[in-house]
Amino acid sequence: MLMATTTKRRKTNQAEENLRPPMQLTPYTGPWTIREAGHLLRRTTFGPSQSMISEAVGLGMEETVKRLFANAVPSTPPVRYTLDEPGSPLFPVLKDPDVEFGETWVNEPPIKDYGDAQFQRQIISSRTNSVYAWRIINMYKPELNLMSKLWMFWHDHFVVADFTLPHELYQYSNLIERYAKGNFRQFTKDMTINVGMLRYLNGNENTKRAPNENYARELLELFTVGKGELAGPGDYSTFTEDDVAAISKILTGWRIDRLSLLTELDSEFVPNLHDRSSKTLSHRFDNTVINNNDDKEYADLIDVIFQQEAVAINICKKLYLYFLNYEITDEIESAIIEPMARILIDNDYNIEPALSALLTSSHFYSEAAVGCMIKNPFDYILSATRGLDFAMADKVSDDHFFALIYMVIAAEQGMQPFFHPDVAGWKAYYQEPLYYRHWINTVYLPIRNDIVKAFVGGGQATINGDPAQIPQLINVINYIATIENATEPNALIYAIADNMFTYQITEQQKDYLKEILIPGLPDFEWTVEYNEFLSDPLDPPKRVAINNKLVALFSAMVEMPEFQLM
Repeated sequence: MLMATTTKRRKTNQAEENLRPPMQLTPYTGPWTIREAGHLLRRTTFGPSQSMISEAVGLGMEETVKRLFANAVPSTPPVRYTLDEPGSPLFPVLKDPDVEFGETWVNEPPIKDYGDAQFQRQIISSRTNSVYAWRIINMYKPELNLMSKLWMFWHDHFVVADFTLPHELYQYSNLIERYAKGNFRQFTKDMTINVGMLRYLNGNENTKRAPNENYARELLELFTVGKGELAGPGDYSTFTEDDVAAISKILTGWRIDRLSLLTELDSEFVPNLHDRSSKTLSHRFDNTVINNNDDKEYADLIDVIFQQEAVAINICKKLYLYFLNYEITDEIESAIIEPMARILIDNDYNIEPALSALLTSSHFYSEAAVGCMIKNPFDYILSATRGLDFAMADKVSDDHFFALIYMVIAAEQGMQPFFHPDVAGWKAYYQEPLYYRHWINTVYLPIRNDIVKAFVGGGQATINGDPAQIPQLINVINYIATIENATEPNALIYAIADNMFTYQITEQQKDYLKEILIPGLPDFEWTVEYNEFLSDPLDPPKRVAINNKLVALFSAMVEMPEFQLM
């Protein structure tokens, strides 16, 4: 029996248990329709398009999950997107003397003296922005790909902020991509001596004369075993304060290699700064003694930590909360989390088998799991763009421009990658009782609604505190072109709703939306008007009339509460 999690969880009601069959982490064998495929892709990609959902329906569940993992490989590095000379007022102009437009800068020295401090800051700024945009552009990849969702999960787990150089951003981001579906133990080892992590949690200041406990504490409390309930003075049932002190000494001696700033960014071990004494961990780690092993001692420590089953429980619980639901009952603890943890341990802490078991389980497709999550800002923004078939231009400057706009919009809604509010991450993924409801409040909700309405129909919205005139990004006419029987208004509305929402809308909701599409008119009026348009789609008045009706319909649908859910 694996160690139970020690964080608070809702007790299962006995009456509920008596009414339901036993819960198990067993494969899903039910129907595979647009509803199930859409649910899977909303949880594993950002704003899946109609074509992605249709592809998943055709592939079936098992093959879809296989492709989601198979495509989750490290992406090509970020590139220079600034222009050499003015081309459009929308796009920045900055000639990088070392990198051509569209080529990557990651192999250039992290710091270079250009003889002009202001120009050097501009180069750093443009490369930093290219990393921000790179992350958003990867979310837009059209294939079934789990990487971006996994990247965001790990970014919220191994939180690093306060980056000073674009190479730090890229190195950290690339590290996440390399291990996103792989070995969690080795991932933790590499992250421990990552330059960005050393700077963020003061590992580079941790010496034998002045041990710094910051990273040691977070390594235990957030990254591995988790902080359990208080069992005694300084004892959290998964680790103790004595462990924090001992581990801080084990981790001494690591710092950022300053010479590497001129070549290739790296960390280094300095023996004279390392505590070479033997360190004894508490009874929570079986009183293990870790002897001096210089630059390999940190890895010895992590091997000891990963012998604790609490590591597997903690990370599987986080995966469950991120991909499925925040509500973890005693029954879910024993029937879902613990079997996931056992799969993780049996597979040497490789993430893919355990997460795949969850994504293909009957529990993942249960009524309680579907539509229970409020979209985070990126899920919301991309469901209103890529999800409604808006495609980036596939041009370097254009893609980066839109990506950086999305970054600003998401930040205004409380989610900005590389700028977490604290080391624990975004509150939506750890703070009870609100959890996902942190994404919805009196400040964020109007921003969310206004921006997606502007995407659908064009108009004015506020971005970064300034008014912006947004063109109509969603080609609503093209969106419905593939819908079977789109000439019949009821079928049209139901089909759009099936793609946009997790559940089929009610008849009353359909009637409400139909009144927006053809206010006060009988159904045949839409049929006649749409058929007339199809007979001459290039006729401007006909096209404008159909577009305006569909814009009104889609604008109403993106404002419905159901569109906030996934």
